[in-house]
Amino acid sequence: ARFAGEKRTSSLSVSASNYLSSLGTDEIESTTTIPVVTSTTAKLSTPTLNLQFQISAPSSPKEQDGTIFTHATRSYFDVDKLTPKGPRKNADVGHPHDSSRKLVTIGENTSAGSWWCAKGGWPSPTPRATTEVFYVFEGHACVTDTDGVSHYFGPGDLVILPKGWSGRWDVLQDIHKVWVVHDHPDTEEQQRSNTKAVIEHYHGSGPQYLQQAPSRTNASHGTPQSASRTVYDAGPTTEVGYWTCTPGSFPVSERSTTEFFHVLEGVFFLTNAVDGTARRCIPGDTVVLPKGWSGYWDIIEPVKKLWVTVE
Repeated sequence: ARFAGEKRTSSLSVSASNYLSSLGTDEIESTTTIPVVTSTTAKLSTPTLNLQFQISAPSSPKEQDGTIFTHATRSYFDVDKLTPKGPRKNADVGHPHDSSRKLVTIGENTSAGSWWCAKGGWPSPTPRATTEVFYVFEGHACVTDTDGVSHYFGPGDLVILPKGWSGRWDVLQDIHKVWVVHDHPDTEEQQRSNTKAVIEHYHGSGPQYLQQAPSRTNASHGTPQSASRTVYDAGPTTEVGYWTCTPGSFPVSERSTTEFFHVLEGVFFLTNAVDGTARRCIPGDTVVLPKGWSGYWDIIEPVKKLWVTVE
């Protein structure tokens, strides 16, 4: 497929204009932010629990030994805390420049962090060597597959670029995202050349799309009821989806996979079984539960999260 040239840019501009107009804005320069789900409970005194937690600083990525989780608040990924990477050398539209900050690396094949990029466009002809999953904080962009199909996305959207994907990036408004990248063996899905971008808009996490799970038999408090939906499944290597749960408490024993998740709604505490340390989690937080992790969930307000599990 061909992506360079004025004809391509002109066509994209018309499509981008139509897309932004459908959002009620023609100002490509502006930044759109998804409303944060606020919590009335979060503003009140927390329940009397024998917990140790810190709100401001993320737990150290160096603690990823299979027993301690990593936690970062939304402020950890503020744009002014990201490291500038400079202009993109292959840009053919505008003058995009980007910044990033890594949160954690697990093993030699999986990492998570945040990325910001200014408006502009560039070809991405080299097939991806990894699968990337990201959640959009702010801004609007478009990725185009090699067959010319364009996928537009904005705040609150989930985007998956499978291993082997190639095509084109066009940032329509300065974009900011939190990402997970996983380097894994080729999957059957990839071998079938199913390497198109996957876009899941926020409404796809609504309760009407989720499947209720059986009642928990190990709950230590309340009757937590969970529901989930798998959005992307690349075999045993990478899965992506949404999960919700009502208030209550329950233990988790020796996770069989590593899970990355971003909190969309709710208030809860996570406690490490190994030492009793805990964190209070709210919308905007990012958490990594390493393989082998054991601990406790104490859900104060109904929770919704976007999750990625990797082998």
